[in-house]
Amino acid sequence: MISRRLFTAICRILALSSVSACAQMFPPQGNDSTSSLASFKVQVMPQFVGLFTHPNPPGPPINCMGFDPSTNILSGPQMTDQQTVIGRSSSIPDGSAADLNGVPVGQPFQSIQVSNVNENMLIPPPGFPCGGVTGCTTGPGTHEVHTEVESLHLVGGGASVRAGQWYNSSAATSWPPRRLSPGEVEAQSGPGGLSDFPASSFFDVYAQVDMPACPAFAGAFPGGTLYNLMPLVVKNYKVTSFPPTVVYLHDASSIVPVLFLNDNPGFWHKDDILGYFLLVGHGVGVTSSDFNTFMTGQSNATCPIGPPPPPSGTTKSASTAAAPGKPVKSTATTVSKSRPGGGNK
Repeated sequence: MISRRLFTAICRILALSSVSACAQMFPPQGNDSTSSLASFKVQVMPQFVGLFTHPNPPGPPINCMGFDPSTNILSGPQMTDQQTVIGRSSSIPDGSAADLNGVPVGQPFQSIQVSNVNENMLIPPPGFPCGGVTGCTTGPGTHEVHTEVESLHLVGGGASVRAGQWYNSSAATSWPPRRLSPGEVEAQSGPGGLSDFPASSFFDVYAQVDMPACPAFAGAFPGGTLYNLMPLVVKNYKVTSFPPTVVYLHDASSIVPVLFLNDNPGFWHKDDILGYFLLVGHGVGVTSSDFNTFMTGQSNATCPIGPPPPPSGTTKSASTAAAPGKPVKSTATTVSKSRPGGGNK
């Protein structure tokens, strides 16, 4: 009888410890250092196609930097950054005062200082945080953390993508960036959930892109810096740890124009639109092989060439079940939100 009782007690202890081991909660406020990979595709506006391709009769056309003249799509090189830094806040309840009014994100690091990220700074992808994920629930009180890209300097093939402390200059770090790149990670377990992972994550990325000159023919692209006035929304719904080991993908439901940062007489004017992002992938903590396999399986977004969407007045989902002052992230209705990311370019 004693042996049987002891056996039952041991089984109960093991069961409880198993539940505890599975209940992974968001860690305290801090920074995550990781590696990054990225690539992008841009649909080039007709007036700038000649910068990247030359007819060259009677031979085949001369093209620059992965430009495809049959589609007018420019494919950037694969770029890497071994010292990406992502800041995160402490865990807060969705719809709480800390969520709405702002919460400190990250820890001081090199030139980086702590930022305050609030809900109104964020533009989530449609349907966030569930977006069709089986078993995902949400609502006021669900655990979440606010995040920020604090340091990103991807380089490769003569090109670079800069955000966070690298946004202001390609030569040196400085803080604060003229445009923050905030984000959010939200548990899929809903209010009262016993585990914060798996979770859904997105970032509203504002970056400057330095593109090299193309010396292939006279009048080719002379090199220049581009930026996005609207946020590049990247997301992943399979985050299981910090730092994550996932590929963030640009949300194809939004059309994001890419603009020239400075004048270049004879080629373009400041704020002219080079084109529109079709596909952007940002691998965090993944291998080059896994990143390439993932990106190969993605299709380009449909991108009509026309007037760009306005830089403000974007939408955010709302619901009648929202907590006071904050909409639930669903696709029921929309409310107008301004200030995509904050600051000037």
